[in-house]
Amino acid sequence: MSVNEVSPQNVLDEIAEGTLFVDVREPFEIDEVAYDIPGQIQIPLGELPNRIGELPKDKRLIIGCRSGGRSMNACQFLKMQGFEDVNNLQGGIMNWVDNGFPTK
Repeated sequence: MSVNEVSPQNVLDEIAEGTLFVDVREPFEIDEVAYDIPGQIQIPLGELPNRIGELPKDKRLIIGCRSGGRSMNACQFLKMQGFEDVNNLQGGIMNWVDNGFPTK
């Protein structure tokens, strides 16, 4: 099952066009450094099966984590649950920070 990857350079433009960003990291990771992305949803990967109803199936989603591995797992899980437009943030927040994008 293939999952499209989105570079950090494209995320903010996509968010401005209505894409929803989902951070699947644990709360302690988010406390250390968080994406500064308006309207994002935070659902730790382990909670995703129980909280899947919080995500719209009719919207483009970008999933992010620390380095891109957990978010890729989340993307594959969501695709198996019928989500069609699910995309992985390439390199996660590590790549995000390395490219100078906003954090809080």
